[in-house]
Amino acid sequence: MTPSRSSTCLFQVLLVVLLVGLLMIGGFGAGWASYNQVFDLIGVAPPARVPEDKRDDVDLTIFWEAVQILHKNYYGDPPQGRDLTYAAIRGVLRVLDDPFTSFVEPELARIFEEDMQGEFEGIGATVRMNEEGELVIVAPIEGSPAEAAGLRPGDIVLEVDGRRIKGMTLLEAVSLIRGPKGTPVRLKILRAGQEPFEVEIVRARIEIPTVSARIIQEPGKPKLGYLKLNEFNALATRQVREELQAFRDQGVEGLVFDLRNNPGGLLSTSIEVASQFIEEGQVVLIERGKEGEEIHRARGKGLWLDKPLVVLINEGTASASEIVAGAIQDHQRGVLVGTTTFGKGSVQSPRTLSDGSSLRVTIAHWFTPNGRQIHNQGISPDIVVELAPGDGQVERDPQLERAIEVLIEQITRGGGRE
Repeated sequence: MTPSRSSTCLFQVLLVVLLVGLLMIGGFGAGWASYNQVFDLIGVAPPARVPEDKRDDVDLTIFWEAVQILHKNYYGDPPQGRDLTYAAIRGVLRVLDDPFTSFVEPELARIFEEDMQGEFEGIGATVRMNEEGELVIVAPIEGSPAEAAGLRPGDIVLEVDGRRIKGMTLLEAVSLIRGPKGTPVRLKILRAGQEPFEVEIVRARIEIPTVSARIIQEPGKPKLGYLKLNEFNALATRQVREELQAFRDQGVEGLVFDLRNNPGGLLSTSIEVASQFIEEGQVVLIERGKEGEEIHRARGKGLWLDKPLVVLINEGTASASEIVAGAIQDHQRGVLVGTTTFGKGSVQSPRTLSDGSSLRVTIAHWFTPNGRQIHNQGISPDIVVELAPGDGQVERDPQLERAIEVLIEQITRGGGRE
């Protein structure tokens, strides 16, 4: 009689959890030779011994039963070696029900390293997973192959080179799209109001600018600055300060700070950037569970503490960029314009494992200065401006246009210019 699908899945989950329990905390001193035999069977190295204070909590009897049954009776080839180890770790992480605590294999861990360096090889698009497990294009990077191929915000990637994306993790999907420059990748795209279609894109070396800036001025109107921050990497603070100083030197009277589609980055950088706009007081509260709370305050010597400020946000504004937006809003330092942010109110710490794989662990949740919990909720703008379906494909940005209007109103009410 064939087992039901539900009972089979349950058995697999239990086996995976038991495996990782063994792999992560080791085995007892007694019977060590038999443990080695089983690990020879499943093709992985024996783990370290269980610490003295944990031995009473570990019972591996069921584990041995499950492993032996699987390898003696399973119709097919059970996972071996590294595949078994990785599957076990992922099984335990699924029990946590935290999509931000994640395990990535060495090849995918390398992607993280590339991103932090500000360049990579691929098609050049910011993506995310929606609630249905679909890979969504947030925005193509300016000048990228993705932009040249006509990809638009909101496009859903159904397949990559014939492989279905739904059900994959974000990093698994990204690893399929990434690849050496000059090589093609074929995407199957679902766009609202259209039948699915395919597009072939040739990968290239993508350089992600940390900041971009320009002056906006129309005849007879105040001189405004536009500063877009793309990610909170190690270069962000210095480059933001350089642009702010240049704006001050050129007599800029108001600033549009664009955090749209900024996925975040380093916590320390978010504090430094927020401090450019907030003179004193709390920027963010970090709650580390058993380790208690820590308060991060503005660090002083900011370059844009006394001039009008509007911050652009949208559903792609996440993590560190939400820390900055939330602090500016709570301190009433500037006006938030756009749409509700992503809602990532947790902090992860990456740990590199011995084989080059990486475990990103949620170590804390954060709160805005007023104590707001934004996780899975996001930050609502002070002024809501939705984008119409065609706004991303024409030279029109109603969110930026509204931000400029707000700045001019603020400067006019201020009774003159510096």
